[in-house]
Amino acid sequence: MQLNAMQGASTLTLYTILIVAVVQDFKCMKISNRLILMGLLLATVFGLLQGGIPQIIDILLNISFPVITLYILYLLGILGAGDIKLFSVVGGFTNLKMLLNCMLFAFVAGAVISLGKMLYHRNLQFSLFKGRIFMKEVLRGNISSYRETMAESKNLMHFSLAILIGVVGAQAYSYWG
Repeated sequence: MQLNAMQGASTLTLYTILIVAVVQDFKCMKISNRLILMGLLLATVFGLLQGGIPQIIDILLNISFPVITLYILYLLGILGAGDIKLFSVVGGFTNLKMLLNCMLFAFVAGAVISLGKMLYHRNLQFSLFKGRIFMKEVLRGNISSYRETMAESKNLMHFSLAILIGVVGAQAYSYWG
């Protein structure tokens, strides 16, 4: 019974961190490193309490996975560093399977949010054109930042919201799926 209470506290902590990150992202287009460090520290504490020292190895692997796999998207300017670090926090609180599901759901949510923004701002065709040019340049080896290509602020999105939605979706999927 205590393990279930601990899991509940861990999940509540993760959601609190994610909600604070979304608020920070919307306010200043940045997620505080203090919040990220606090999330990583709390994930480690919960891991120690739930599984002891062996759990720390899993946490370290789960924290590292988003940094390693998403780094290219950061270099291309598609994801911000805060978004990748936020995925690492999620990895610290979950297992690898849940993290992968969170990432999948987050990218789907991000695509839906982006499409909605483009339709709302009536620039879908222009944005797709700019995206196509960007991809052609990347495939030719001319690496530049997507943020510079899509410099209009109305095209930028707060991906932390997609990450929060991804966590909710992945947890719902694991519960009902």
